Amino acid sequence: MRLGVPEGATPIEDAADLIPDGIVAYRDLCAVEAENILEAADRHLSRRKNPDCSWFEEPFIRRLHADMFGKVWRWAGKYRQEDLNIGVAFHRVQEEIGRLVGDLKYWNSQGKCEMPALERAVRLHHRLSWIHPFRNGNGRHSRLAADIYLHSQRHPLPSWPGDDLAAAGKKRASYLASLKDADQGDFGPLTDFTRGLLPTE
Repeated sequence: MRLGVPEGATPIEDAADLIPDGIVAYRDLCAVEAENILEAADRHLSRRKNPDCSWFEEPFIRRLHADMFGKVWRWAGKYRQEDLNIGVAFHRVQEEIGRLVGDLKYWNSQGKCEMPALERAVRLHHRLSWIHPFRNGNGRHSRLAADIYLHSQRHPLPSWPGDDLAAAGKKRASYLASLKDADQGDFGPLTDFTRGLLPTE
C-alpha cells in the first residue's frame, strides 16, 4: 500500500511496517502519528535537561524518533538503510549524526556572544532535516529535537503550526523555502520563520 503525501514530504512507498490496523488514508496515519508525537513531546519537554548538552548524544537522536513513532512504525528509531529523494546517502547517516553532535556541543560551548540559542536550535533543526536519518518523520523529529534543545537552554519554544506545515499552502511553502536557503548556508529565513512562532510578550 502506498499513501499519498504532501509535496516536499518523503514518499511512503511501503506501509507494510505500520503497527496500527485500519490505516487506509494519509489523514488516518497523521492522526495516529500526532497522538504518538504528543506523548513524546510531553515526556521530553516535561523534564529539565542539562544546559551543557551532555545528553545530546547519538543514542538520543534514535531514542527520540522511537519515542515519537514507536507506536506507529516498526522501523521507528532505526536509521534508514536505503537512499531517498532527499537526505544524505544512507551509509553516511551515522557519520553525519556524529558531526552534528560534535558541532552542537561546540556551538553551545561558545556562549551567547558567539551564537544565540535560537540560532543554534535553528542549525540543529536544519542539519537533522538535511541528514534525513530515518525513513520518515524527519521534519517533525528535527523540530522536536530543536525544541528540546531550546528547553534545555530555558528559552521560549516556538508554536509549530502542525496542520499548516503538513498541507500545501503558503506557510508550508515558506517553511520549505527557508530550509532550502539553509541548505545554501543562509540561516536567516529559517531563523526568522522560527522567531515568528515564538510567544509574544
